[in-house]
Amino acid sequence: MVNNNELQAEELEMFDQFLMAFIRFKHKIYAEQQKELNHKLNPTKIRIIYMLSRERLMAVDIVKRLQLTSGATTVILNQLEAEGYIIRARSEEDRRIVWLYLTEEGQHVADKLRENRERMNKEILGLLSKEERVPFLDIVKRIEERILAALT
Repeated sequence: MVNNNELQAEELEMFDQFLMAFIRFKHKIYAEQQKELNHKLNPTKIRIIYMLSRERLMAVDIVKRLQLTSGATTVILNQLEAEGYIIRARSEEDRRIVWLYLTEEGQHVADKLRENRERMNKEILGLLSKEERVPFLDIVKRIEERILAALT
Protein backbone atom coordinates (compact mmCIF):
# COMPACT_ATOMS: atom_id res chain seq x y z
CA MET A 1 0.00 0.00 0.00
CA VAL A 2 1.19 3.53 -0.88
CA ASN A 3 1.49 6.06 1.92
CA ASN A 4 0.04 9.57 1.62
CA ASN A 5 3.37 11.29 0.86
CA GLU A 6 4.11 8.89 -2.03
CA LEU A 7 0.58 9.22 -3.35
CA GLN A 8 0.80 13.00 -3.23
CA ALA A 9 4.13 12.95 -5.05
CA GLU A 10 2.66 10.71 -7.75
CA GLU A 11 -0.40 12.93 -8.05
CA LEU A 12 1.74 16.05 -8.33
CA GLU A 13 3.89 14.43 -10.99
CA MET A 14 0.79 13.39 -12.93
CA PHE A 15 -0.66 16.90 -12.68
CA ASP A 16 2.65 18.44 -13.80
CA GLN A 17 2.71 16.11 -16.80
CA PHE A 18 -0.87 17.09 -17.65
CA LEU A 19 -0.04 20.80 -17.44
CA MET A 20 3.04 20.42 -19.63
CA ALA A 21 1.10 18.42 -22.23
CA PHE A 22 -1.68 21.02 -22.22
CA ILE A 23 0.78 23.90 -22.63
CA ARG A 24 2.53 22.12 -25.51
CA PHE A 25 -0.84 21.47 -27.17
CA LYS A 26 -1.88 25.12 -26.70
CA HIS A 27 1.42 26.33 -28.21
CA LYS A 28 0.89 23.99 -31.16
CA ILE A 29 -2.57 25.49 -31.75
CA TYR A 30 -1.15 29.04 -31.52
CA ALA A 31 1.57 28.16 -34.03
CA GLU A 32 -1.02 26.70 -36.41
CA GLN A 33 -3.19 29.82 -36.03
CA GLN A 34 -0.28 32.12 -36.81
CA LYS A 35 0.67 30.08 -39.86
CA GLU A 36 -2.94 29.85 -41.09
CA LEU A 37 -3.72 33.53 -40.55
CA ASN A 38 -0.23 34.78 -41.43
CA HIS A 39 -0.03 36.97 -38.33
CA LYS A 40 2.10 37.36 -35.24
CA LEU A 41 -0.50 37.66 -32.50
CA ASN A 42 0.66 36.78 -29.01
CA PRO A 43 -1.75 35.27 -26.45
CA THR A 44 -2.57 38.68 -24.92
CA LYS A 45 -3.49 40.17 -28.28
CA ILE A 46 -5.59 37.10 -29.04
CA ARG A 47 -7.48 37.49 -25.75
CA ILE A 48 -8.16 41.16 -26.49
CA ILE A 49 -9.47 40.28 -29.96
CA TYR A 50 -11.74 37.62 -28.40
CA MET A 51 -13.01 40.11 -25.83
CA LEU A 52 -13.74 42.77 -28.45
CA SER A 53 -15.50 40.24 -30.67
CA ARG A 54 -18.06 39.74 -27.89
CA GLU A 55 -18.57 43.30 -26.69
CA ARG A 56 -17.56 46.92 -26.98
CA LEU A 57 -14.91 47.83 -24.40
CA MET A 58 -12.74 50.68 -23.21
CA ALA A 59 -9.02 50.33 -22.48
CA VAL A 60 -9.72 50.42 -18.74
CA ASP A 61 -11.93 47.32 -19.12
CA ILE A 62 -9.03 45.43 -20.67
CA VAL A 63 -6.67 46.63 -17.92
CA LYS A 64 -9.02 45.23 -15.27
CA ARG A 65 -9.89 41.95 -16.96
CA LEU A 66 -6.38 41.02 -18.03
CA GLN A 67 -4.72 42.55 -14.98
CA LEU A 68 -2.27 44.53 -17.10
CA THR A 69 -0.81 47.94 -16.40
CA SER A 70 -2.35 50.83 -18.28
CA GLY A 71 1.00 51.40 -20.00
CA ALA A 72 1.27 47.81 -21.22
CA THR A 73 -2.34 47.91 -22.38
CA THR A 74 -1.75 51.12 -24.33
CA VAL A 75 1.27 49.59 -26.08
CA ILE A 76 -0.69 46.46 -27.05
CA LEU A 77 -3.72 48.46 -28.22
CA ASN A 78 -1.46 50.74 -30.28
CA GLN A 79 0.06 47.66 -31.92
CA LEU A 80 -3.36 46.12 -32.62
CA GLU A 81 -4.50 49.41 -34.13
CA ALA A 82 -1.34 49.75 -36.27
CA GLU A 83 -1.80 46.14 -37.44
CA GLY A 84 -5.34 46.98 -38.55
CA TYR A 85 -7.23 44.79 -36.07
CA ILE A 86 -8.91 47.48 -33.94
CA ILE A 87 -10.06 51.07 -34.12
CA ARG A 88 -10.69 53.60 -31.37
CA ALA A 89 -13.80 55.78 -31.51
CA ARG A 90 -14.90 58.54 -29.14
CA SER A 91 -18.34 58.20 -27.62
CA GLU A 92 -20.90 60.62 -29.06
CA GLU A 93 -22.55 60.92 -25.62
CA ASP A 94 -19.38 61.52 -23.63
CA ARG A 95 -16.31 62.62 -25.59
CA ARG A 96 -14.01 61.54 -22.73
CA ILE A 97 -14.88 57.89 -23.42
CA VAL A 98 -12.97 56.04 -26.15
CA TRP A 99 -14.51 52.76 -27.27
CA LEU A 100 -12.52 49.96 -28.88
CA TYR A 101 -13.93 48.05 -31.84
CA LEU A 102 -12.68 45.34 -34.15
CA THR A 103 -12.09 46.25 -37.76
CA GLU A 104 -13.36 43.94 -40.50
CA GLU A 105 -9.93 42.28 -40.49
CA GLY A 106 -10.05 42.02 -36.70
CA GLN A 107 -13.45 40.35 -36.87
CA HIS A 108 -12.17 37.94 -39.53
CA VAL A 109 -9.25 37.01 -37.28
CA ALA A 110 -11.62 36.63 -34.29
CA ASP A 111 -13.84 34.27 -36.31
CA LYS A 112 -10.88 32.13 -37.36
CA LEU A 113 -9.47 32.09 -33.83
CA ARG A 114 -12.86 31.05 -32.48
CA GLU A 115 -13.05 28.19 -35.01
CA ASN A 116 -9.60 27.00 -33.96
CA ARG A 117 -10.48 27.32 -30.28
CA GLU A 118 -13.64 25.27 -30.80
CA ARG A 119 -11.62 22.63 -32.64
CA MET A 120 -9.09 22.52 -29.79
CA ASN A 121 -11.84 22.24 -27.17
CA LYS A 122 -13.58 19.48 -29.14
CA GLU A 123 -10.32 17.57 -29.42
CA ILE A 124 -9.79 17.76 -25.67
CA LEU A 125 -13.32 17.68 -24.27
CA GLY A 126 -14.54 15.31 -26.97
CA LEU A 127 -12.83 12.53 -25.05
CA LEU A 128 -15.41 12.94 -22.30
CA SER A 129 -19.11 12.19 -22.31
CA LYS A 130 -21.49 15.02 -21.47
CA GLU A 131 -21.92 13.51 -18.01
CA GLU A 132 -18.14 13.54 -17.50
CA ARG A 133 -17.64 17.06 -18.87
CA VAL A 134 -19.85 18.78 -16.28
CA PRO A 135 -17.89 17.68 -13.18
CA PHE A 136 -14.58 18.01 -15.05
CA LEU A 137 -15.31 21.64 -15.95
CA ASP A 138 -16.48 22.31 -12.39
CA ILE A 139 -13.14 21.03 -11.12
CA VAL A 140 -11.24 23.11 -13.71
CA LYS A 141 -13.18 26.20 -12.59
CA ARG A 142 -12.29 25.55 -8.93
CA ILE A 143 -8.61 25.16 -9.84
CA GLU A 144 -8.75 28.38 -11.87
CA GLU A 145 -10.32 30.26 -8.95
CA ARG A 146 -7.60 28.97 -6.61
CA ILE A 147 -4.87 30.01 -9.04
CA LEU A 148 -6.38 33.49 -9.54
CA ALA A 149 -6.76 33.94 -5.80
CA ALA A 150 -3.09 33.04 -5.31
CA LEU A 151 -2.09 35.62 -7.92
CA THR A 152 -3.85 38.51 -6.22
